[in-house]
This record gives sequence, structure tokens and C-alpha cells, in this order.
Amino acid sequence: MKTNYKIFKFIIFVITIGILLLPGVLQAKEISLKEAVDWGIQHNYDLGEIRYNIEKLERDLEILDADKALQVNLEVAPVWDKSSTKSESKLIKLNAGKTISDDLDISAEISWDQNDFADFSFEGIVEDVNVSIQLEKQIYPAPRTQSEQQIFQTENNLKKKLEELTWKEAEKQFDFIESYLNLVRSAKEVDLSKKSFQLAKNELERLQQQISLGEGGYQQEAGAKIALMEAGNQLTNLQQNLTQQENEWYLELNLSGDIQVQLKEEPTYLKTLRTNMEQLSLDREKQIALFNQAVKKHYQIKNAYIDKESLLKEAEWTENEGKPQINIHGGYDFSDNYWYTMLDLSWNLIDGGAQKLEEEGTEATILQKEKELVQQVKGLQLEMNRLLDQDRYNQLNLQAKSAALEKEQNTKEIIEKQYQEKTISFTQWQNQLITLAEKELKVKKARDLLFVNRLRLAHFLGI
Repeated sequence: MKTNYKIFKFIIFVITIGILLLPGVLQAKEISLKEAVDWGIQHNYDLGEIRYNIEKLERDLEILDADKALQVNLEVAPVWDKSSTKSESKLIKLNAGKTISDDLDISAEISWDQNDFADFSFEGIVEDVNVSIQLEKQIYPAPRTQSEQQIFQTENNLKKKLEELTWKEAEKQFDFIESYLNLVRSAKEVDLSKKSFQLAKNELERLQQQISLGEGGYQQEAGAKIALMEAGNQLTNLQQNLTQQENEWYLELNLSGDIQVQLKEEPTYLKTLRTNMEQLSLDREKQIALFNQAVKKHYQIKNAYIDKESLLKEAEWTENEGKPQINIHGGYDFSDNYWYTMLDLSWNLIDGGAQKLEEEGTEATILQKEKELVQQVKGLQLEMNRLLDQDRYNQLNLQAKSAALEKEQNTKEIIEKQYQEKTISFTQWQNQLITLAEKELKVKKARDLLFVNRLRLAHFLGI
């Protein structure tokens, strides 16, 4: 019997040490919830990936814009030639070009061949230089250069990413707040579980004292030991869950280990948001107007219309490929002192139906995008209905939890009177108070569910 008692005391010792050490946190810098949310918005990995894509698209646009600037190329060929025959190709060639607009390019060329270096003097080199300048303009149809296409698509992709970032930042803010509230409630659960554990420990010690005085039974002691072990196991589990939740939240915020977020019941930042959501007016009779407003502001719909715009532009470009291409060239050769102008016409008269198939393919893609838009709108309608239904349920759930708490509070005075009259023990009285605190916690959780869902609903509806 003594051996079993020693083993039991060792188990309780291990549980107690775990309870004391598990929540221990090194001294760290503390920040508020608002500071944590702001930090998370700027440093969250998922949002950072979107920002990286935005920066990449902006760099791509800068590169494409740089391609329109003055370009200068130098060619020296051959640099070394061991053959016995002399090449008539240019030995040194300097090209310069600039895109004035999407349909107008200007270029110039300065070159020397081998014979120009026979008289290797400055005057001779200047005299023998070959210089020409050329202008090229596409007259018909509307120009479509590869650079223009790339710029158009890149700009649209950038618009889409910016819309996505704005939307996702708000969603992350709500996720951070929800996780914070879960942490605050979990911490309270741990506190209540600690009280239950201490009460179970005190009850066991009381019974053991009675047994030592010959006033108690060993069956009662065994029951108290089991109750203590169960309370300890529950406390350990709650502490582990709290630590896991905290680590996951800090990972989402991308906070370093030397920063700690203050876990307060209702910081000012949260109180302001909660007040705004409690005052949120949701007119059920105006759901159609609310939905139309939501559709206009949802980033997925905005991006779908951007995609459709790209497809319509591509359809225009594809149609122009089947039209006759008319270009005009003009230039001046300084070496021979003459001007020239040329008009080019190219038209693919017979292509085996390739052009028609390309146009049909583009039209089919546009129709598919329109179907996709309809499907997205239907999906958003379901999402709005889900959020509204959830709001109604959360309100009913809060009413039910509040009623249960009110009933429990009405019995509080009775329980305290029973304890004063010694009809119930101190442990029974404290357990009743813990039960009351648990019901208060359930009401707070119900309020949190209503609050967070309303944040998401208000964001979805754009109000």
C-alpha cells in the first residue's frame, strides 16, 4: 500500500512540475494586439508572397519600358580573321534605335568595313564612315507589337495582384483577431482548470487527514486520487493546446521569439471594432442591393473582368492578324546622299483556315470566361447566404448561452448561503463557482463567434 502511495505522489509531483514549467515564458518585449496585427499584415508569409509577385510585375514593367528607350549596340566582326580572303561584311557596326510610339520606330547605323581602315588616320576614318537613318511606321491595322502585348498583360496582372493583396490583408486581419480571442479564452480555461486541479488536490489531502484520524474510507481516497489525476491530465492538455495555439499564431504573425503579445480581455482596439459590429445594420429586405454591392467590390469579380478585358484585347489583335499589313519606311543615307521611301504591303490570302480557327478559339475563350463569371457570382451568392445564416445562428446561440448563464447566476446566492450554513463543503462551493465561470466563458465565446463572423460579413458586403 505504501509503495502504491509513493508512486501516486510521484505522479502528482510530475504533473505539478509540468503545470508550473509548461507556460513559463522568458522575459520578452510586450506589444499590444493592434501592434501585433499591424506587424502581421506587413510580415505574414502569405501576404509577403503576394507582395513579392507585385514587385516582380513592377520590375517586369520597368524592363519593358526600358526596351522603348534608346538602344545602342556595337558589333565588331570578325574580331580576328586568319583566312586569306577578305570579307565584304562590315567590320565595325554601331546601331542605335528608339521606339517613339507603339507604331513608330527610329533607328540609325554607323559602320566601317575593312577597306575604310586602309588609311588609318582620323580624317580617313571620318571620311569613310557609312551613316544612315531610318523611320518605320505601321499604318494599318492598329499596331500590335510584342512589347505592347507584354505591357498590357503585365499591367493587368499587376492590377489583379493589387486587388488580391487588399482583400487578403483584410482577411488576415480577421484571422489574427480570431486567433487572439481564442488564445484569451484558452488562457481563461487554463486558469479555471488550475483552480479545479488545486481543489482536487486539497480534497485529497483533506480525505487523507481524515483517514489518518480514522474518520474516512480508502474508497473515498481512491476516488479523490482519480479525480486529481483527471484534473491534472485535463490541465496539462489545455496548457499544451494553449502553447500550440500561441506558437501557430506567432508563426502567422511572423513574430520573433523575443516579442510577446499582451493577452488582455478587451483592448481598446478590439472594443472599438466590437462596438462597430454590434451596431451593424443588416436589412434582410435589401439583400439583393447588398449582394449587388458585394459583387462590385469583390476582388475575384474585379479580377475576372480584368481577365475578360485581356481576352477582348487579344481577340482584337487576333482579328488584325488576318488583315493586310501596311507599313511605311523612310530614311536617309549620308554616305550616298539620298533619301528613300517605301510602302510595304503583306497579306496572307490563303492560310488553310488557320486565321478563322484562331478567331473562333478566342471567341470561345471569351464565352467560357463569361460562364465562369456567372458561376463566380452564384458562388458569391451562396457565400453571402452562408454568412447571413451564420450571423442569425450566432445571435440565437448567444441568446441561449446568455440565458443559461442568467439561470446559473440566479443560483449563486443560494449556493453561497448553503456554504455559509455548512450544508455544502468549501470544495463544492468553489466547484459551483468554477461552473459559473465556465458558463460566463461560453457566453464570451458565443460573442466572439458573432463578432468575427460579422467582421467577415461586413468585409464581404463592402460596408
